[in-house]
Amino acid sequence: MDATLWTLLTLLALATVLALIRSRRRDRCLRDFDGFTVTLAEQGGDLVWGRVCVYPTGIEIEYETPVVAPAGHLERSFIFYRDQFEAMEALYRYAEGLTPEAQRRREAIIARTVNPGLWRRIGRRLRNWVGMVRDALLEGIGLIIGAVRARRPGAAVLSGSPEAQVRALSSEVIGQVGNAFDPLLEAHLFRQVVVEVNRQGRTVSYCGWLKDYTSQFLEIVDAYAQPYDAAPLPLAPYRPGEARLDGLQIRLEGRRLSVHHEGRQMLFVQKIEAGDWQQPMGCVIPPGFTADLLLPPEVDPTQVRVWLCSVERVDMVIPRSHAVVRHAADGSDAYLPALARSVMARLQADRKSESSEITTAPTS
Repeated sequence: MDATLWTLLTLLALATVLALIRSRRRDRCLRDFDGFTVTLAEQGGDLVWGRVCVYPTGIEIEYETPVVAPAGHLERSFIFYRDQFEAMEALYRYAEGLTPEAQRRREAIIARTVNPGLWRRIGRRLRNWVGMVRDALLEGIGLIIGAVRARRPGAAVLSGSPEAQVRALSSEVIGQVGNAFDPLLEAHLFRQVVVEVNRQGRTVSYCGWLKDYTSQFLEIVDAYAQPYDAAPLPLAPYRPGEARLDGLQIRLEGRRLSVHHEGRQMLFVQKIEAGDWQQPMGCVIPPGFTADLLLPPEVDPTQVRVWLCSVERVDMVIPRSHAVVRHAADGSDAYLPALARSVMARLQADRKSESSEITTAPTS
């Protein structure tokens, strides 16, 4: 078979497989946040918050209520494409800000991760195997094409390098099928770790539980999001222009409300109210970020109140391009998050129950 024809058929087959995979494949870390109320923080300091829907080609954050844009039209969601993920600092989820139903769903997802069933363990091992043989398959494809062309050195070639085209397409196909296997991260899966995040030129550390990882993201749950020596900030209303909290600036310019935070703590904005008008927020504000909202014309600026509190623990999905697992952390009770304690307690109770059943079982 002519080398050019063989290359064309290979590209066609790989492109067909890739199209099928792309139509269904979603990143595992992002998929765990699907349907939850989250905050998307971009590296430039902008924030978007709402209910997230995860698609194979990106994510869409649906606002609680339509937002009035400066141009006057209504915006119902924010779309963030897959090729923009490098511009994401993190995706935040504040557990205590979720509805009771969403909190139970979150706990169930984490409990299944801590105590996976047989099929889940088999599926993970299969994904790890695919990741380990990924480089070997790519090299094999290159060798096959090279051998075919060596037999027909006079065959016409496509513009550019066919080997390079097939390697690039094969890499994308295999990357979609299975994420890169990392033995070091696998050894610390659902253990307490310290993650270092590069935030606007400085390094910020979070201590949490490594729930999952993919070739592009780290998923950390129950991460401590404030310094241990900082007193928790209770939920309370704040007026624009008040200087009650160091580093917090709430400004109202016309109808645009801006909440900027430069303190050490991570804040959670629950809602904004003005008289009978109320706007749910569910927005996490890391240090150095700003949350903006355009108020409707009927709102009285003199009655605006911003209800916020400090965040003690938060779940995060962070791009691996600017985050790294740096330390294994202490698992003592002093640092053990409440969720992890409850999950571990359930597992210990299950083990004791199984042990008692074996002990009391009648002998033949």
